Amino acid sequence: GFDLPAVEGCAAWLICELIPEPHNQQEHDLFIGKVIAAYADDRVFRNGHWYYHEVDAEWKSLHHVAGGHYYTIGDPADANLIQP
Repeated sequence: GFDLPAVEGCAAWLICELIPEPHNQQEHDLFIGKVIAAYADDRVFRNGHWYYHEVDAEWKSLHHVAGGHYYTIGDPADANLIQP
């Protein structure tokens, strides 16, 4: 329902509305947005759950840690299976 370009091959997309904050934008290149819509490829997200453990590595999301270091999302861990 939005006339916006989207990058192909992504696991998910967010449509955001810019919340203007000129100081942050000019001094820090920091943009704040309000999420107004979210979409996900059903190979990775369906029925309210992520299924990264079922897909190839190219679908796993990339996360910045610090100092130029990144991690991709890892294997699932179910807290309900952990013994006290």
